[in-house]
Amino acid sequence: MTLLSILPTENHSFNFLTLFGSPDKPWSPISTANGDNVCKALSFDEGRFSVARFYNGCRCHRSRRAMAKLRVVYICIIVGVVLSFVYVNLMSNMNNASKWHSFFEKKPAIRQFNSSSLEHTFDKWIVVTTIFSPTDDVKFLAKIPGWKVVVVGDRKTPRHWSSPNCIFLDLETQQQLGFESVALLPTGSYARKTIGYLYAIARGAKVIYETDDDNRPIDLLRNFILQPQTSGIMFDGEHLFNPYRHFGQPTLWPRGYPLNAIGDNVSYNYILQTWKTPSIQQGLVNGDPDMDAIFRLTRKKTLKMLNVTFDMRAPPGVVPAGVFSPFNSQNTLFLYDALWALLIPTTTTFRVCDIWRGYWAQRLLWEMGGTLGFLPPNAFQKRNSHSYLDDAVQEKDLYFETTRLVLFLKQWNCHPKANFFTCVLTLSQDMANNNFWKQADVLLTETWLRDLQMVGYREPERVQAKYQNGSFYSPKGYSDRQTVVDFWPVEQKLPIAHTTDKYDSKWNHVRSISSFCPETSLKLPKYALQQTSSTYSNILLIIVFNFAHYENVKLLEIIYSMHFPQRLYCGPGLSNFRHVTRPLKTHVTFIEVDIGKGYFGQVCMMKAMTMNYRVDGYLHVGDDTLMNIWNLNSLPVDAIWSSSLLVLLRTSGKSTNWYWTNSEFGKKAYLSSMSEFKQLDKARYNAFKQTLNANTKLSDGFYHQPSDIVYIPTRLKEHFIFINRIFAVARSPVGFRQGGALATYLLDCHDLKSRLENRRFGSQVFTPAGFGRPLKIAEEPVEIGQRPAGRLAKMPFLACFRSRAGVTTDI
Repeated sequence: MTLLSILPTENHSFNFLTLFGSPDKPWSPISTANGDNVCKALSFDEGRFSVARFYNGCRCHRSRRAMAKLRVVYICIIVGVVLSFVYVNLMSNMNNASKWHSFFEKKPAIRQFNSSSLEHTFDKWIVVTTIFSPTDDVKFLAKIPGWKVVVVGDRKTPRHWSSPNCIFLDLETQQQLGFESVALLPTGSYARKTIGYLYAIARGAKVIYETDDDNRPIDLLRNFILQPQTSGIMFDGEHLFNPYRHFGQPTLWPRGYPLNAIGDNVSYNYILQTWKTPSIQQGLVNGDPDMDAIFRLTRKKTLKMLNVTFDMRAPPGVVPAGVFSPFNSQNTLFLYDALWALLIPTTTTFRVCDIWRGYWAQRLLWEMGGTLGFLPPNAFQKRNSHSYLDDAVQEKDLYFETTRLVLFLKQWNCHPKANFFTCVLTLSQDMANNNFWKQADVLLTETWLRDLQMVGYREPERVQAKYQNGSFYSPKGYSDRQTVVDFWPVEQKLPIAHTTDKYDSKWNHVRSISSFCPETSLKLPKYALQQTSSTYSNILLIIVFNFAHYENVKLLEIIYSMHFPQRLYCGPGLSNFRHVTRPLKTHVTFIEVDIGKGYFGQVCMMKAMTMNYRVDGYLHVGDDTLMNIWNLNSLPVDAIWSSSLLVLLRTSGKSTNWYWTNSEFGKKAYLSSMSEFKQLDKARYNAFKQTLNANTKLSDGFYHQPSDIVYIPTRLKEHFIFINRIFAVARSPVGFRQGGALATYLLDCHDLKSRLENRRFGSQVFTPAGFGRPLKIAEEPVEIGQRPAGRLAKMPFLACFRSRAGVTTDI
């Protein structure tokens, strides 16, 4: 009999002295002359431990030898109890792991799975639960091409619920499916959604999108990332990631974000490279997104619907191991290797269940080298009316326990030899031990994993100890080529109870012009702020610095900020850029790239493209060049824009136009690039050469085109990245100043043909002009070059841009 097996229960008293005497002759204390109990019985009484007290001269009914025996046994018991509790606490993880490991080593009992309703398999599934008749949003989901919808019913769901293109599982059907988990899912619980997940996985799901009956995707689910790898930016901060800040709402927080961290200074540092596609992806929701009751009770008008907007053009953000971010069960996509994470607990409140599930899943993602990703808003929600005070009651654990949960998960480790499902069960048990949920959810996890195995789900492989003791080690295969990015989204309108002046942004812009040129006076017509200025929110403006002369950023911000909400600066020297731009009132995104004194300016556009902004095109401009912004309205966003000056070069014989022939970036580098191109993708190379030869009418020719302004539509992004990556590696200057035509026009034969036939298109917009021609600045762009000092330096820029804004200038 072990020590733990003889411990008393809550309602029983146990006397340890019966261990040493017979039941009919138990130990008993004796009284001294003064009537005190000299020997107190060592006992458990009502669950309380009473320590024996021994006085000098104590004499029991038995011999002194028995008393010595009692002392020894007493000491052994105390030591045993202490060691047992220490052992249990220190080895709980290992014990759980061993228990679950041995459980999964056994072959699961064969159960009869009812597959009669599984007509055919399908790759992509949408899972919803509802208690209402078919809503318009559910009907919309059912019409999305390429997806199957399964709706899980509950006791309040209309009995004869039916909608075209939807599979409905009523309570009776759920019982007949043969899933063991069904018996553990209470009715009237959001967790019954779990049955829909199992149903979809059994029918061949490779991807599952979960949402609610009041959510509607606005992109037909096309912007979720399904390929195995993707490029993008990964958060480089610590501890917590706020997706609402990443998409332009820095004062908002999602439900489940630790309240004590809302006001913390956050990092805007990111790493740009190619990553394994996030296994779990959540798209943000415009309208009435998921926020806690504290926000709704303090910052929302009682009788007015919320209309929150997020930056829909911002690039996705990836959350690394070691960093947590809450995510819910609305507008969330799970790839195959994360389908195990769909399980929703049953012993928490409704407002807590999916958030606790999300934190649990994130910690386990690190064990398989997975990540969580957040995407720009791709859905809209009109929230069903309900009591926010009731929400606050249900969200109590979110307010007071989230910080403790995050700290617990950061310190938790799984046994190195355990398989992945063992880690899943071990963490579930440890969360129950720490009162984050109850033991019933551990049993549910166990049956859920058995159901997954029964329907043939493949258990993910664990990566080799990538996260230990609070530190993350990049999984093998991650690229070491990292680009440092300071990312700032476009801030959106705040959803506050009292509206602000709708002209504030324009007033601020006028003030910034005045501040930059204090010697001037401004006369502003009444209609000026009411005029609609040309805004190109669908274009990412990339301003490239050949050298770290970032003093001009303030001027460039004044010129471009009102017209291009999405702006990105690129050049060498991140620390220098931060130092110079810190005093600015606006924050700007910066990519640190060494562009070789301007020879490789196209790398900036290539890097910006790999960030995956949701834009129609990418516009590259040199830091010393000013554009005729007012002429851009007439340009097609699906075509290439650049200068009309084309120079034909040849790779054989003598060509007088190779003015950098003898440099390291000359003909030799070009030929080396083409050779590498052919080896990497022969089919694409042949198509490329065919287009090249057709356009040049030569077998050895190509076009050279210096240009400080180039626009590439998003439809050509992948081709541009592929070709320029080859030439960048070979140090061939196929950029915009020293040979841009190869990487632009040759991407699309039709583009090149139209440009050659209509040179007016190029010259009208991008004819170079000298700095000393201020009278024509409204007609032609200006190259700043060496900026002269003093008051005259600002005159040509401000005279032009103020006149275009409807502002009268007195200089």
